[in-house]
Amino acid sequence: MVFRLEFKVNDVHVHSSGKERAEDVENVLDSSDIEKIVLISYHPYLLRDVWTPISVEEFKESIKHLACLQKALRGRVYGFVFVDPRMVGDVKELVKLVEWALIDQELVGVKMIPAGWYPYEEKLYTLYEKLEELNTPVLFHCGISWGFPDSSRFCRPVYFEALMKFKKLKFILAHLCWPWIDEALAVGGRFLYPAKYGYLSYKPQILFDISSGAPWLWKIDALRKAIAYLGAEMLIFGSDCSSADNVECFEEAIRRDYTILKQILARPDNELKTIFKENFDHFIEKK
Repeated sequence: MVFRLEFKVNDVHVHSSGKERAEDVENVLDSSDIEKIVLISYHPYLLRDVWTPISVEEFKESIKHLACLQKALRGRVYGFVFVDPRMVGDVKELVKLVEWALIDQELVGVKMIPAGWYPYEEKLYTLYEKLEELNTPVLFHCGISWGFPDSSRFCRPVYFEALMKFKKLKFILAHLCWPWIDEALAVGGRFLYPAKYGYLSYKPQILFDISSGAPWLWKIDALRKAIAYLGAEMLIFGSDCSSADNVECFEEAIRRDYTILKQILARPDNELKTIFKENFDHFIEKK
């Protein structure tokens, strides 16, 4: 890798291809100067123009593959369960599947893309309560989506304000919710308010991953606004790479965001380390 930071990077947003081998992943992480990643279980219909939800059988097969990778690379790969509520008819069944993935298979987090459901729906509260109980962090897609057909209308940032009800639930909204960036920052400010003014002593429960949704010019503006309003402590690096064994994807994502933050926006090194490394541990830690 020609491009390097002065510290190893942590990446909170990597999709599994469902085919990676542990040794290949480890070699790519080493080559990319990446210390840790969140790796999301494979969803066979992601980025395909189909409405079919993942089946329970496909879900379990994907979880087992990811659990093996996490076990082989423990401390470097943190497996997140790609949860699609459409695959079952009842939220109690969904909770049982999630518990199986988190407890029996020992994965550590959940990824969700609102598609055919809204994040504020009360029928999901049982799931959120279980995730709170298990200290499980959640990565949500937010903003326009190429993931599933007609999913963008379910992914507006204001729809996540309802999660303030679950005060122990740590979660990330991905892609700075582009194109609803100003709306996303307003939501972030709503979560930040109690901590900023001394009503709470702990960090806000929400972070925003900076993986690219916005094109270059818009992303520069988005990051300028985000740091000015929320601060580096609420931003976290994610590559959104489609597999964990693609060194070119990791390298390009790190280079792109470093260039914007350091060379164009002239942010100090301590902020870069917060975004590219330290916030990962705050998000993942089981406390």
